[in-house]
Amino acid sequence: MSARRPGARPWSAPSITAIRFRRPIALLVAAGFFGPAAAGVSAGPAIDRLYSAAAPYAPDRLARAEVDRRCGDDVRCAAEVIAEAFAGRALIEAVDHPDSDSIRLVKTEPSLGRVGPVAEGRLMVALDRFGRNAVHELRAAVGDAPSLILDLRANRGGALERMLRVAALFTGPIEAALGVSGRAGRRMLAIPSSRDSLAALRLTVLVGRHTASSAEMLAALLRRHGNAEIVGETTFGKDYLYRVIPVDHDWRLLVPAERIDIPGETLAGGLTPDRAAPRTW
Repeated sequence: MSARRPGARPWSAPSITAIRFRRPIALLVAAGFFGPAAAGVSAGPAIDRLYSAAAPYAPDRLARAEVDRRCGDDVRCAAEVIAEAFAGRALIEAVDHPDSDSIRLVKTEPSLGRVGPVAEGRLMVALDRFGRNAVHELRAAVGDAPSLILDLRANRGGALERMLRVAALFTGPIEAALGVSGRAGRRMLAIPSSRDSLAALRLTVLVGRHTASSAEMLAALLRRHGNAEIVGETTFGKDYLYRVIPVDHDWRLLVPAERIDIPGETLAGGLTPDRAAPRTW
């Protein structure tokens, strides 16, 4: 089992750290966008829904009175205060509102970045995201190569189901490969079967400090069930899944709702590699 990174914060850490925003709410507040309260409409019911949805997942006691004292009817302020209870693990992000053309013409982002040979004639493929066609792109890029370095250093995670389909390329079907624990208890997820197989490859997984979430899970699953060696740096350490809670039309709150575990591996605090990566990579 991999060792916990020194100084890593446990799941139930009580300390309050800075909240990570994908778009700064402070700019909206400074510009005067205060939500329904600014128009003289009570936001109490909206805060009730926000609080009720988030409170059951908070690792520390989340007092509604504190939310009211600090924010009144300001819904976005309430989201910030609620997020603080998650010790830096919650996110407040802007909602993407696509225009009508974007809805009709769905754009598929490529999953792969760099593809090419490296030292010793080995093939390196950078799997930067788990796009809709990730399995097909990866299978086509690898071809008949006997040895693969799967580069996950830029992969910050994505859809869990797509990640499991990628894992299946290298492992075949595995029952009870991954555990998900939440309010309803613990359930086990399987790696599905795959029409294609890359299991005969000599496989190395390259990770870094930006490798996060389902990308970390993929690396751990490939080490556990695909005979892969993990090289690089300790990963980010996101061992949980988010629940998405709407704040208003333009913002949403993401709170950690379910914890992920892979038997025989340690994700909390970051996945520890087997060795450092060679400088030639």
